[in-house]
Amino acid sequence: MQKITAASNALIICLGLAACQPEAGNAQAKQRNFVCKALIEGFLTAQQLQQYELDQIQPAQQGAASRGLYIYKARLDHSVNVMPQQQKLHFACQQTSARKFQIQLSGPQQQNARPLLSVELPEPAQLKALTAFSLNPR
Repeated sequence: MQKITAASNALIICLGLAACQPEAGNAQAKQRNFVCKALIEGFLTAQQLQQYELDQIQPAQQGAASRGLYIYKARLDHSVNVMPQQQKLHFACQQTSARKFQIQLSGPQQQNARPLLSVELPEPAQLKALTAFSLNPR
């Protein structure tokens, strides 16, 4: 049940984000980073891997602007003497279209990438119909 809740929370965040209209390319990159981080962190929460935190974001090696590598590092917890098997997790996040995102778990050199999660955000008109609140312009 926790896995479903965490995944649905990540999806709700992404849906709310889709309502935002980016002003320029930089705003689009920020939006993409936000969606990617939300999906990855939702996956980590669903898998009960909250000991990992974002360490760095690297642009794609292929030069594709719609792809990035997100490296999560295990937090050192001095109160517990147990370390996770993997010190770092590498996630490749790719925006395949304006509304589609895919998360892959990969190695440090992006070998043997395994798809984890793929999501398609609804059309802005559909999202507006699903939104519970609206701001009143003054």
